[in-house]
Amino acid sequence: MHELLLFGQVPTSRHDQLLKIIAGIAAMQPQRVLERHLIFKPSRKSGPAGRKVGGSQGIQSSQMQALQGQMHGEMFYMQLVGEVREDDFTTLDAAPPQAINGVGTKADVQMTSGIEEGERGTTEPYSASKTLSLAEGYHMDKQKWALQFNDLPEVAGRRPVTSRMISSIDMVEGSAMQFMDNYVSEYILEGHQVIHNNVMLLLHRILRFPPSQEQLTGPYNRLHDLQGYPPVDTSGAYVLQASVRLQDGNRPESISLGLNELKSMKKMMKGVVELEPGDRLALDTRVKS
Repeated sequence: MHELLLFGQVPTSRHDQLLKIIAGIAAMQPQRVLERHLIFKPSRKSGPAGRKVGGSQGIQSSQMQALQGQMHGEMFYMQLVGEVREDDFTTLDAAPPQAINGVGTKADVQMTSGIEEGERGTTEPYSASKTLSLAEGYHMDKQKWALQFNDLPEVAGRRPVTSRMISSIDMVEGSAMQFMDNYVSEYILEGHQVIHNNVMLLLHRILRFPPSQEQLTGPYNRLHDLQGYPPVDTSGAYVLQASVRLQDGNRPESISLGLNELKSMKKMMKGVVELEPGDRLALDTRVKS
């Protein structure tokens, strides 16, 4: 799937005003968006070295050459994205949420047990029944995830928008954590969304986990009060993202239709918020070696 994007920054003081404006443009009530994003860094696993032989036996097929090229190509950060509700953010005066240890290292997932204070770092095989018995409310094992990939945007100049390949796969059953390696961090995406024709308008900001809750060994099993997650932008500003998704980005007529709709939206929002292409390097998802 292909995605065309424009971005605009909105100060906190104008958030409510802009929300009403985009709701009027789309002729619909803004839909609340709350997403939990887990970021994972893939690692390159070296395969067994093949025994080199002489003659024609050492010539690789075109399929093998293409496969090896992909295996030694660039790697990209991956995300698990799950929709959450405001009710999932508990206000209980409890210890910081426990983190899952050893994410994706073995088929038997290891995680911390209990949420009592002072139990950080103790691991045992994951038990869904034990976790569910700890407390009611949000738990990692009940979260539905989608595996999300965003490619490096195309070089600016070809089109007056940010253009990139994207992919999202819903994890319908099983534990996605068993297959994810090298947990990096996580954040909360908070905002509202409306749709006008084929343009999706997302007014949002990124919330980070408080320093007292940062844990590099794995994602947290529970969530705390939403008000305790500070925005990445300390000014509290929001970002208005206008996007069009194309099923086939190789069809010129689809690209032209998407571009025209974004241009029309940019013209409509002129004087309200300036929509511009994003910084390509700021949207770079490649793993730096």
